Amino acid sequence: MDDVIRGHASRVRAADPLVAGQDELPESVGEKRFAVRDAVGLASVDRINPASVRASWSPLVVHRLQARVAGPDPEAALGRLLDRWLHDLRVDGPGEALSVTWPSRDTVPVRALAVRGFAPVAAAAVRPLRWEGPVIYPWIRPATQGDAEALVRMYVRLVAYDAQFGWVAVRPSTPARIRESVAMEVLPLEWCWVAEVAGEVAGCVIVQPPERSTWIGRSVRTAPTAYLGVMYVEPSARGQGVGVALTEVAQAHAAAQGVASMILHHALPNPLSTPFWARRGYRPLTTQWVRHLQ
Repeated sequence: MDDVIRGHASRVRAADPLVAGQDELPESVGEKRFAVRDAVGLASVDRINPASVRASWSPLVVHRLQARVAGPDPEAALGRLLDRWLHDLRVDGPGEALSVTWPSRDTVPVRALAVRGFAPVAAAAVRPLRWEGPVIYPWIRPATQGDAEALVRMYVRLVAYDAQFGWVAVRPSTPARIRESVAMEVLPLEWCWVAEVAGEVAGCVIVQPPERSTWIGRSVRTAPTAYLGVMYVEPSARGQGVGVALTEVAQAHAAAQGVASMILHHALPNPLSTPFWARRGYRPLTTQWVRHLQ
């Protein structure tokens, strides 16, 4: 088992030296470890309270697999592991889903996911940061309590747009939970800016500073890391450089605070965010492969 993890980590490191955490597979409460030839995995089930803020970001029941594969044929090894996992799966009802997150540049094994009905739905993308001086746009400013309702409105619209791609969802609880998050977390604890166009708030960017982004920071070898969780521009203000300006302000502030890299998630089928973030210098670190169960 240790040989498999070492072999997996060596292959991933050669493909992408930035990816961290591949040289171990610690088991937590509720996870089940299992192995096949040249592969080891941890299976878990995430059952999400439909009234929680997390309920907006995935199906309510997600079966997750963490996998490490090695040997002469990593695709075959991953296939054997997936087949064992799928065989042992206990599904309680419709609407459940499967999720496997994989290092994006470790492409050798991933055909095993595709031929079993998994599709890449989201990427965690990373960009190194370097302090190059302040970035100032007079129409971009730090968000205040007076912007709370505008932030909630844009946040909900972001969720609604990404819901088209099948993984996130606007639930009855979504507006209320986002309103609580903005009031209790975003405004007092995170970095948030708004853009004003023609005197109205027309865009926002929200960043979790390093002390709040350790959950994702452990996936990359550079530190400290910040997480860009929300960036939204109203349709009427798009095409005017608002998104670029918001991103530049957030990145400059993070770099001034000593942040070494920024991480974000974006939906791969999203025709707006995928090219936008690539042009901004973000590249895939890990890819989430999913399959919906009927």
